[in-house]
Amino acid sequence: MNGQDFWQVLLIGKEMIPRKVEKIKQIYGTDHVVADWEQKLLLSENPEVILIASGWNGVLKVEENFKKRIEKRGIELKIVLTPRIMEEYQQLINQGKKVNCLIHTTC
Repeated sequence: MNGQDFWQVLLIGKEMIPRKVEKIKQIYGTDHVVADWEQKLLLSENPEVILIASGWNGVLKVEENFKKRIEKRGIELKIVLTPRIMEEYQQLINQGKKVNCLIHTTC
């Protein structure tokens, strides 16, 4: 993006936003979480689906509280391993779904 490589991103609508990995690690002690501000971004713009790439081995965890907030809003939550994320994302977009996505590329 703009000549830079990003290895962890949020896709909110048509915007790609780099994850603030160092800030997340500083606050939470790990980047294997969805930070509070990322949760707000993922819920923004009225998505039909929130898609989360949980890493190559599924290490990223999604808090139950966040899952409940998603469900309460009637949004579908899909959590997939990172190697499957682009295929899953493209399939949802091709179905005409409004998708917000978090891509965690490690572990």
